[in-house]
Amino acid sequence: MPNCLRLRGTRNLNIRSVRLALHHAQTINQRFFCVRRNFFEIKPRNAKQYPMRIFMRFFVSFTKEKLAGWRGESGIALLLTMFALALISVLGLIMTMNATMEVRISDNSGSHAQAVLAAISGLDHARVAVRGLDFNALLQGPDGVYDAGSAYMAEAKSFGFRLPFSVLSAQTLRIESPLVDIAGASDDGIINTGARFGIHGTALIPREGIALWADDPTGAEPLILSRYFVKVTDNNGEASELAGDAANNPFIDGDGIIIVRSVGVSRTLTETAGKSVRRNSVAVFESRLLRAPVWDLGPALNILGTLTDAVFTGSPEISGGQAAGIGVLNTSAGIEDFPEPLLLETSATEKITGGGLPAPSIRDISAEARNDRNKSMLFNADKLKDFIGRRAAGMADMAYEGDLLWTSAGMPFLGFYDKAKPWNDPEQKPHAVLVNGNLAAPDGLSGAGVLIVTGKLECAGTMDYRGLIIVLGEGRLALNTDGPGISGGVVTGKLIDSGTGVAFGTPNVAIGGFTRITADKELVRMALRLFPVEQISFREISGSDP
Repeated sequence: MPNCLRLRGTRNLNIRSVRLALHHAQTINQRFFCVRRNFFEIKPRNAKQYPMRIFMRFFVSFTKEKLAGWRGESGIALLLTMFALALISVLGLIMTMNATMEVRISDNSGSHAQAVLAAISGLDHARVAVRGLDFNALLQGPDGVYDAGSAYMAEAKSFGFRLPFSVLSAQTLRIESPLVDIAGASDDGIINTGARFGIHGTALIPREGIALWADDPTGAEPLILSRYFVKVTDNNGEASELAGDAANNPFIDGDGIIIVRSVGVSRTLTETAGKSVRRNSVAVFESRLLRAPVWDLGPALNILGTLTDAVFTGSPEISGGQAAGIGVLNTSAGIEDFPEPLLLETSATEKITGGGLPAPSIRDISAEARNDRNKSMLFNADKLKDFIGRRAAGMADMAYEGDLLWTSAGMPFLGFYDKAKPWNDPEQKPHAVLVNGNLAAPDGLSGAGVLIVTGKLECAGTMDYRGLIIVLGEGRLALNTDGPGISGGVVTGKLIDSGTGVAFGTPNVAIGGFTRITADKELVRMALRLFPVEQISFREISGSDP
């Protein structure tokens, strides 16, 4: 290395000699090189001097010299301190941002879960609320009118119309008082009782939604945690809808199917992005509800079974109108001449009419019922047994157990129908009544809605019933009445326990006197409104729609 004096061979080599060699070195690196090169050449003056002791003396002398040269550079400590503080500040900022992010994630997760539960609650509420209501009244809203303009009709057929309002509005609305933020939303699709004579119907799930709340632990007003909004639309454009509504009007139901969307909102941490302020988490769910026309068979009297034990005496009148007077449903596909035994029993009467058939008007409607997805249930004995054993009790306004005797003085209220008003007028008061046993009414029977009897139904006197009578179970029907009779429809069938399951038996029908049974599709439709709707689909709307 240049400028480094080599001391090997020098006499009296000691620390002074080393310092002399270092004097010739120009840089610190050169000096350390010289020390490393010449250190072990140093010889002690006496036995007590060791190379390490000599080196320590050199190091101390060298350090003092360098510290004296660095006295003008003492500001480096401040620089290092500021760097350390900056590093600690950055770490603290990162930790704070991470903690804030964790809080936001936790809050968003909890609020979204509340929004989901609110939306599902809205669907459950709607499924119960629509029982007994006219679907057209739901589609048209509480005011009973809609904009028939081409632009609005086109909008009403779009997927976006199924929402009560936009998702952006749901994210930004004030959950305590949302009406201000959704003031421009239409009332079409709001679940309501139906308009009457220009008077608006009562909204059962109002446009401002239903609030879900909890008690404030401080004792103040209840805390609104979430809210749901529900809207009903038609399944326009589908084959089943077009079959019943050829005009494809989105405010007219043609197939007993409606689409219900529920928007659940829940308060979350407020965030501002541009001009919009996000206040809520939002969840959207959709379901389809079907009012199954299982019992809307067409004929005035419908007999379900493999054979029929039928007796017609007196001068009964059974009129099917556009359909046959009597419809038979053969539950055994192997018996093709099911109507023949019945024809023999009714050949003396000329008052069984309808459907353009010669009297007595009797028609086998088994094939068309089997091909209908809903009516095919009538050929499944297990499902019918489940209906009278479980579902009928759930839908009944009044349910009775055991054998009953209803006289004119003790007959309960079985519903009311005003013939001067439309079948779907809110003033109509149909009832669903279940008698789990035999029912005898010797003084007559009156009412409106649905009457289900699992035993024998025996009536005399004046009959005035509007709606649907189902005698299913024992399958014994005995009518010897006068008066207006039954307007709507009658269905009877026998179910027996075969030991290995439920099977169909032979129903017993005895009709005499001046009994009248007249088919009326509107009154049957009124009765079907009392049946619970069936949820046939369910999905969450997220991302693209549909």
